[in-house]
Amino acid sequence: MKFIAHRGLYDEKIGENTLSAIDNAFNNGFYGVEVDLRKTKDNKVILIHDSFISRVSDGFGLVKNLTYNELLKYNFGKKTKERIPLLNDVINKYHNWFFLLELKEKINIEELNLNNKNTYYLSSFNQAFLNNIPKSNKYKKGIINYVYNTNINLKEYDFIMVLDSFITDKVFEYYEKHNIEVIIYGVGNKINLNLSENNRQKVKYVI
Repeated sequence: MKFIAHRGLYDEKIGENTLSAIDNAFNNGFYGVEVDLRKTKDNKVILIHDSFISRVSDGFGLVKNLTYNELLKYNFGKKTKERIPLLNDVINKYHNWFFLLELKEKINIEELNLNNKNTYYLSSFNQAFLNNIPKSNKYKKGIINYVYNTNINLKEYDFIMVLDSFITDKVFEYYEKHNIEVIIYGVGNKINLNLSENNRQKVKYVI
């Protein structure tokens, strides 16, 4: 299993989805990071989870109503000041790392401007956000799912993310049969997956 840090490795001193959180994850042995993507008013792709900025910054307002330059006025860090990162700056800073990019809204693949420096997995809870993302050998495309759901058109995806409390051998083997990679999320500090040893060894990434 390879460990992926959720929103980077953040804590009471480091803000989530910041460059410091990403650095902290890589410096502490994580294989990769999961980060959240939204667009600003002027169509810049930035790292932020919420649709509003007040929870993670000293500012107020909706991301979609603010330009990137307006967002730069606010602090998104904790112990030290952090400016909200552009996806483009992030993926060009790092080399040979794993990035799981969660689309929090509809973003065209061209707007992500992905390079060949890293490994990219694109995901979302909302299938509509992924409909305009074609399958490609430059990245993998997957859906985030809470439960065992057979209504998803699996031919559209390379992987599925399953909540740790819902994973079972039956669920795992169903997706394996359909050549869908299973990523487990929600693991936290304890790994207690309800899987046989054989299937546990097949799980490549946990978040």
